Amino acid sequence: MFYKAFLTASLPLILSVQGAPAPSAASFLARRITSNVPRSSSSSTNNTSGLQSSLTLDPSVIATGFENNGQNQPAAGQVASLTSSNNFINFCATASNVPLTNGQQIQGGSCNPAPMGLIPSVANMPSSKFVSPTNFGTVTANTDFTIQMAVNNLDTGFFTNADEDYFSAPQQLNSQGLIQGHTHFVIENLSSLTQVTPNDPTQFAFFKGVNTAAQNGIVNVTVTGGLPAGSYKLSSINSAMNHQPVLVAVAQHGSLDDAIYFSATESGATGGTSTSASSSIAVTSTVASTSVTTASSSAPSATATSSSNGANFGSCSTPQIEFGAGFNGRTETSFQAVDQNNIDVISGFICQRLISPCNANAAGQALCTQASAAADAASAQTGQQADAFNAVFGITTDFASVTPIAA
Repeated sequence: MFYKAFLTASLPLILSVQGAPAPSAASFLARRITSNVPRSSSSSTNNTSGLQSSLTLDPSVIATGFENNGQNQPAAGQVASLTSSNNFINFCATASNVPLTNGQQIQGGSCNPAPMGLIPSVANMPSSKFVSPTNFGTVTANTDFTIQMAVNNLDTGFFTNADEDYFSAPQQLNSQGLIQGHTHFVIENLSSLTQVTPNDPTQFAFFKGVNTAAQNGIVNVTVTGGLPAGSYKLSSINSAMNHQPVLVAVAQHGSLDDAIYFSATESGATGGTSTSASSSIAVTSTVASTSVTTASSSAPSATATSSSNGANFGSCSTPQIEFGAGFNGRTETSFQAVDQNNIDVISGFICQRLISPCNANAAGQALCTQASAAADAASAQTGQQADAFNAVFGITTDFASVTPIAA
């Protein structure tokens, strides 16, 4: 009886298309049964120009599932969905005293009538990961630095006028089924890296919409002038071309964005403290912005001198490796930086970090490559390798005096 009454009273009014009769009850019920099957082409659905200018709702796009409030399978805490038999086309008319979004960023709130649009397949859900700065890394305060982020399954470089077309069109896909859009970078101040209180989203230290296309899967932006010394959170906001957050096919999925925490210090080193070695604190890979206290205070000390050949290591201190026993509770001797006992792992890690996030110049990068080669040429698995690496940077150490201990 419901469908008969609905079809008789409502369909001629809300589903009419000029020159086309209202659908029969049989065709309406058939659509309910086949609503999850891709719609076939017809003269109506192929007339995209006419459909985009018509002020009536085309019968082929009626989503009958919207009539279901979801409570036929109740679950604890689940609330009933709002329902509609006409795709909510007049929803904003029911929101009294609320203006239409109408392509504007209305700070007092608004109602947006634009459809959500095309949803990518599960295989094409976008994701991202910051490359630089690194999580819990550091940058030099009040100094330019570059944000780099790797993106996957997002066709970047699509960025509409945010002042006139904000949320004003549905999400769109390219021919490969990827969302056409862009990303944003936002940096927020923190009281410390251990802050647990939520931030005020109206306050931020840096915001940038990235309207350029990714190069080799990487999007980047320079933070000109850097940031004052302090603790920060860096987040991405991956969006469709009209600035709405990206929408995907399923509710359960990994994060479509990334967020990291980092510090800005006067020296660019962790905690803003010097990374020079002493009798109680042994220098590790300072390029990784990490100072690690060894289990022994008898580790040979380092004598630092200025680096040579015009090398500039960007926001990082002069690279150095140490060799000894007792690092992180280990009994054997090892090279300190990332709890590894292979010099190639350590030196490779340091040299890669010089490129990003340190932004070392070409001379600095070349000097690190030279240091890695010197370490490889020294006696394997001995402190001589650390000494050889450090010597290239003008740092004198005596880790060769440490007796190697096998694992």
